Amino acid sequence: MNFRLRLALLFLATLVAVQAFTALLAYGVARRALISDGERQLTVGAAAVARQLDDISARVADNVQVLSLDFALRAAIAQDDQGTVLSALRNHGRRIGAERMLLIGLDGTVRADTAAATGAEFPFPDLADAALDRPAAAVVALGGKAYWMIVVPVYAPKPIALIAAGIPVDDALLARLQQLSALPNTLELVTLGTDGRWTGVARGDARVAIAPALAGRELPLQPTLLRLDAREYVVLATRLRESERSAPVAVVLGYSLDDALRPYRNVAIAWASLVALGLAIGLVGALLIARGVARPIEKLAAAAHRIGAGDYASSTPAIKRDEVGQLAAALSNMTLAIAEREERIRYQADHDAVTALPNRHAAEAAIQHALLARPVAGALLMVGLARLPEVIQTMGHAISDRLMRDAGRRLRPFAARGLVARATDTQFALWLDGADRADAIAVAFRILDALGVPYQEADLSIDTAPAIGIALHPAHGDEASALLRRAEVALFAALGAEDPVGVYDAGTDPHRPERLSLMAELREALDRNQLRLHYQPKVRLADDRIDGAEALLRWQHPSRGAVAPDAFIPLAERTGNIRRVTRWVLASAIAQAHDWSMRGHALRIAINLSARDLADPDLPTRIADLLSLHAVAPRSIVLELTESAIMAEPDTAVQVLKRLADLGIDLAIDDFGVGQSSLAYLRRLPVREIKIDRSFTQKLAEDVGDRTLVRSIVELGHRLGYRVTAEGIESRAAFDYLRDVGCDHVQGYYIAPALEPAALEAMLARDDDAAHRGVRA
Repeated sequence: MNFRLRLALLFLATLVAVQAFTALLAYGVARRALISDGERQLTVGAAAVARQLDDISARVADNVQVLSLDFALRAAIAQDDQGTVLSALRNHGRRIGAERMLLIGLDGTVRADTAAATGAEFPFPDLADAALDRPAAAVVALGGKAYWMIVVPVYAPKPIALIAAGIPVDDALLARLQQLSALPNTLELVTLGTDGRWTGVARGDARVAIAPALAGRELPLQPTLLRLDAREYVVLATRLRESERSAPVAVVLGYSLDDALRPYRNVAIAWASLVALGLAIGLVGALLIARGVARPIEKLAAAAHRIGAGDYASSTPAIKRDEVGQLAAALSNMTLAIAEREERIRYQADHDAVTALPNRHAAEAAIQHALLARPVAGALLMVGLARLPEVIQTMGHAISDRLMRDAGRRLRPFAARGLVARATDTQFALWLDGADRADAIAVAFRILDALGVPYQEADLSIDTAPAIGIALHPAHGDEASALLRRAEVALFAALGAEDPVGVYDAGTDPHRPERLSLMAELREALDRNQLRLHYQPKVRLADDRIDGAEALLRWQHPSRGAVAPDAFIPLAERTGNIRRVTRWVLASAIAQAHDWSMRGHALRIAINLSARDLADPDLPTRIADLLSLHAVAPRSIVLELTESAIMAEPDTAVQVLKRLADLGIDLAIDDFGVGQSSLAYLRRLPVREIKIDRSFTQKLAEDVGDRTLVRSIVELGHRLGYRVTAEGIESRAAFDYLRDVGCDHVQGYYIAPALEPAALEAMLARDDDAAHRGVRA
């Protein structure tokens, strides 16, 4: 919906709203006036009904009084002549319109009744008592009908009986009352039933029953609005004179608002026609006004859309000199300012502010564009200045910026076949289109020569220590992002190497995507129980018996095959998954220790812990729970940890180790001799065993220095109270030498590789048969 149509609809909606408000206001005023008039009419009518019924009562009472003076009737009453009495009562009842005539004794017994048997008690004794003084009358409910019950005494000369006349208050009587006076069309006589509901017993000319609408309501003794037969009425009830022994009787009058509003319908139709005509004229006028207002705004909107799409060349349309014209002029000025600012922002987004070289984002886009041409070869050189962080910390960013600006100028001549860009704060990227490995290395060394000249400023001379990493296309990738990342990996390797130029090697890349997927697969392997523990036996040299084994983790991947522990354990340590791995290993190894114990094999199982495990304060509790669950003695397991693992968080590690030692679990230092600590520091730890690293034992047969060093470690360990285990034993000569120098345990391929539990159990059976043999096959 465009602006012009919305504006026209706004004008039209305003006009409709004003007319609707006027109509509602007029309707409300007329309705309130009609309700007030109806309330007045009902009040007058209710009084009129009561007054007319009183007149009927008085007239009937006079007629009955005449009957009571009849000598023949008094004589018949005195003689208890039932036939004469009933005949007189019927004749007189027909004359006065009574449906029922009764002769009542002074004791309240009905002695004669024109409509029922005699002998019953008169149901309204209060009327009989009141009639002894003067004629009494009331509206009573009797047999589902309403009667005016008039009671007069019979004197001879003292009261000898009472005559009661029941005048029916029925539809005919109410209709006659409506005809004789200006009563509302809706008139109904209601009585309260035994169920507490008001029930209609007579209606006049009304076509609508009021009584059903009174269900669950109090009698409307004040004018009240009710809906009757889907129409709205003002209703008013008035209680009639009634007997104490009769159910309450009331007359209810209704005033129809719909009938009262009917004369106004023609006026409403005429008014609606005028409104429709006015709306049609208003719509035409609104469209014309909206067109005049919207046209210049639509032109400005079109110009704004062109500007939003980046078209700053199209001029803003010329519009007459008014407020909209001023807006058009401001839009034109804004367009020029935006074009200039956007050009400046675009340049800043693609260039480094210090060197004015393209930044990494622009370089990646340019390299990707060059790769789309499918060149035969290409090389990306990542040039890093190793000493720049030190320059920033020592001399500040101002000098480092000038140094980088100077380095950028030195690199520009090498961009003849490609481009040079600033990749990071300390790195430049150089793309050589068509360069192969030899070309890239040659250019790299020329760059080293160019950057090797120290940066001079006043009395400063700064050596930047450049290094270069190289990634080749297509060998190392077909995407610019991959080449940038791999050139950075090569640069990081070169920064830590003697040769300052390094070419990317996928085998040494620690950030390969497949290694990240390997971690997800490791989590899946833990969930699906794809890991296995193999056990490498440990021989006690004192008697050549196998008394322990080291639990080593193995992973048989469903698609990769056997995955070496060195491929996933370091990744698990870096990502935090090592704790899940350790929990699995602990649970499996302790369960296996219990199984072997039940089979009669008393083996001490060695389990490796990582630095992250030692930072877990819940580790001792978890191990204690596992030992208790499987009924394994704490001395049946040995926890092995490296010196570097302890030094990662020494305070926390020492606390955890002391708690483990308090449980009775032996602790061993693995790979002893290659870590960061000294024996003096290790004396502070609750360690019971040290394991000589394999780098000292593999050449024991031919290296005199290694033999001397191993002997010294064994002797010093024993003097400090440690058990000593040598790992990596691969020859008989090494085995014999370690036994000769007093080493406690050995393990290695000479004894056996890591075995599956069943294979180790078979080896234990053979060991029992050859308990005193010194050579292991």
